[in-house]
Amino acid sequence: MTLPTYNAIQFHSKEEHQAALYDACLLIVNTYNQSEMLDGYDHNGVSPYTFMTFARNILNQIANENL
Repeated sequence: MTLPTYNAIQFHSKEEHQAALYDACLLIVNTYNQSEMLDGYDHNGVSPYTFMTFARNILNQIANENL
């Protein structure tokens, strides 16, 4: 799958964009915690755990209104 060369996802407000980012990060955290889909994947030193903790930190920043 290749990414589109145009803006495939458009948001009408910062809040709408933030909600989509929150959902995406929540999907990453839940996938890590509830499945084995990310196990064994390591890309340039970024482990599944590191990926999940980064997403979790973004979730926390959004929840605390720091982002």
